[in-house]
Amino acid sequence: MVIEADSEHSSNIYHNGASASSFKKRRTITTVIDESTTKNGGNGVIIGGNVDGSNSRVVESSLSTLTLGDADGAEIDEDLHSRQLAVYDRETMRRLFASNILISGMQGLGAEIGAVELWDLSSNFVFSESDVGKNRALSSVQKLQELNNAVTISTLTTKLTKEQLSDFQVVVFTDISFEKAIEFNDYCHTHQPPISFIKAEVRGLFGSIFCDFGPEFTVVDVDGEDPHTGIIASISNHNPALVSCVDDERLEFQDGDLVVFSEVHGMTELNDGKPRKIKSAKPYSFTLEEDATDFGTYIKGGIVTQVKQPKVLKFKPLRDALKDPGDYLLSDFSKFDRPPLLHLAFQALDKFVSVLERFPVAGSEEDANKLISIASNINESLGDQRSEEINPKLLRYFAFGSRAVLNPMAAMFGGIVGQEVVKTCSGKFHPLFQFFYFDSVESLPIEPVDPSDFRPNFGVWFQAPKETGRC
Repeated sequence: MVIEADSEHSSNIYHNGASASSFKKRRTITTVIDESTTKNGGNGVIIGGNVDGSNSRVVESSLSTLTLGDADGAEIDEDLHSRQLAVYDRETMRRLFASNILISGMQGLGAEIGAVELWDLSSNFVFSESDVGKNRALSSVQKLQELNNAVTISTLTTKLTKEQLSDFQVVVFTDISFEKAIEFNDYCHTHQPPISFIKAEVRGLFGSIFCDFGPEFTVVDVDGEDPHTGIIASISNHNPALVSCVDDERLEFQDGDLVVFSEVHGMTELNDGKPRKIKSAKPYSFTLEEDATDFGTYIKGGIVTQVKQPKVLKFKPLRDALKDPGDYLLSDFSKFDRPPLLHLAFQALDKFVSVLERFPVAGSEEDANKLISIASNINESLGDQRSEEINPKLLRYFAFGSRAVLNPMAAMFGGIVGQEVVKTCSGKFHPLFQFFYFDSVESLPIEPVDPSDFRPNFGVWFQAPKETGRC
């Protein structure tokens, strides 16, 4: 696995921190990282900074073969990985161990590479006040090492290029402009085999994730559950054949499922192990898309078992998905109209930063109005797909907190991204398809906040009541 820092700007544009959940590190102001996680042949991690290569630094980590085994068939430590083995089979586990993953953007979802700043303490769990002013990568190496003694961490400085992405099965960008993201994503999407691409971003109480796992990504097991079964009560000699099951337990079959039969007495033609498609699935019966008029007469017994089928997902590249995002993954059905607006908001923020080379100032009405204007212009350019109404209040909240990366948000998104990485490496469980947006504006205070309160003076609000005797 490779973790990189900021993927683009070498100024102080993307320098606020984010959290460190699972494999994540935090972004860096001016560094890019990347490269060699594959030199040691096994699972690897690289931590770096911006994609422009300035002050870039990479932390590479290879998983110990003594603990994990290797893809060539070494034994897996069943005591250490018993819980994973309960979910994934051995072959899937070996694929996970042999995978190489690049995480670019060392800020909130990574671990930044420039000097640690006070802002960073709000987002990254691995930093403390004693780390302020120190190099982000060097400050985080020891603490990252403590997370897993089976991981060896080293540092490497290099510039991240498109061609270097071919060393990895998955690339994760946690802070990168849309222009650069489209460039890298186009390369990943057309590469053979395709390289799974994930773009994640946390801005204050707002977050986004985009996934592109290639033109045709196969999910071998969409839900990870055991195949559904039923005990047969009767089978008719009709075209199509009607299969009834005992009413002790409802069937979980769906139209279009494939099933196989076993232990059927009388109608033994069904015991051939051939998958058969069903339709008209009901709680205790279904019909087979097969003519059973010439089959033997059903006598008794029989078990019907679902045959789990792989599912092929056709992901769109980022440049196309931005214009036609399709269905969004909802996290809160009371906010069903929120994702399209946040889709605009993140694009508007990207344009704001690219033009002004900075984030909106926290609490600045002027900057908030600029972002709202940009979002409105983007919306109008969408033609028939434009949103009927823009919510200025929500966009103001978005602008005010866009520079901050809060560690609870980064931890949450880091966990989600980590799951998506496992899904694409294993082919198990249905992945995120393709955009996910989340906000927690409910966490904002009800009373207006003074702009001075946006400064990174940590602990002031908690200390004041104690100093004045108020609790």
